[in-house]
Amino acid sequence: MIIIIVALLVLIGGGVGGMYFFGIDPLVKLGISAPAVHQDEPPPPPLPPSYVEFGVLIIPVIQDREVKKQAEMIVRLQVEPKNKEIVAKNLPRLQNAFLGDMIGFLSVTVREGQPLDVVAIQNRLLMTGDKTLGAGFLKDVVVENPVLK
Repeated sequence: MIIIIVALLVLIGGGVGGMYFFGIDPLVKLGISAPAVHQDEPPPPPLPPSYVEFGVLIIPVIQDREVKKQAEMIVRLQVEPKNKEIVAKNLPRLQNAFLGDMIGFLSVTVREGQPLDVVAIQNRLLMTGDKTLGAGFLKDVVVENPVLK
């Protein structure tokens, strides 16, 4: 008797599973409608970007053991809103790291008659910021008005 009940349950389970496999809803065939699935609310709009004002970064371009030029740019750091205060507190560390790295970088990359490579500078500053503060604190570095005098 128990074997017949188990065999019947296995047969019914296999039939229902087969119907789902072939895309047929077995509840509709029995006249039972499936419960309505409520639509999820759309995700909230993303927060506007949050920036920490770094200020003007003035970098001497040292070539052949003397200052040949001077690069100036306005730097803004894009951060997560939760990290804004941490980054603002560490601005002196970032200023020191950015200045030290840019002195070495620009002395090699600046050529006569060529403008500053803003994309390379942004990537380099972002990499230096990640080394200084740790990965994930800076989302982006925005360089504005780069001037080579």
